Amino acid sequence: MGPAVWLRTCYTTGSDEKHKSLIEGIDMYNAVDGDHRLLDDPELYSYGADWQRVFEVVPELLEPNDRDWASYEDAQREAVEGLRAYAGGGVARAEPGLVSNLASGEFGFKGQELEYHVAKALQAEVHRVRVVAWVVLEDEEALESGNVAVIFVDALGRVVRSTRVPAGDAESMGGAWADGCWDEMTEWTDGDLGPQYRLGGECGWLLLESMLDA
Repeated sequence: MGPAVWLRTCYTTGSDEKHKSLIEGIDMYNAVDGDHRLLDDPELYSYGADWQRVFEVVPELLEPNDRDWASYEDAQREAVEGLRAYAGGGVARAEPGLVSNLASGEFGFKGQELEYHVAKALQAEVHRVRVVAWVVLEDEEALESGNVAVIFVDALGRVVRSTRVPAGDAESMGGAWADGCWDEMTEWTDGDLGPQYRLGGECGWLLLESMLDA
């Protein structure tokens, strides 16, 4: 199936015209790699707020398409080890290449600013390697506001990060994924953590704050 779908979940009276207006001018190939990935069928996808039911219909979305399961798990382990090393000793214990990159060249961070950006990069990597797909969610809020939800999910369908953007802005996501730079886009960097990835959530132990308190 590939790493993305555009999922319409709202089929209330009058929503068809709003849907047509919302996606007018959007190239679905650029957004999610093709019109066949626009999931628009009231018989199958009228989920309301329970949009994660789509993974029961399209379970292949949750497969790590660009790597095998062993590589997916190895990447998670390495990222967690990097963040734990930082939690145990700060910049001095962080990966030297990362520190050097942030301390020199176009960045030139020093002192507390360097500490902040190293921690932020390591934390982002822990979350990034868990992402297997994203969903552009066209729900009732999207049809009313024009802002779709861009939702990054892990292999169990849990929300890693999500944000709302104008529908037209979501069109650039497909190319960013193909180019391997999706994690540099504001849809990711400015995204809110999903409930299970916050402190106290099932994956909250992956946060630096949790490791520092351990």
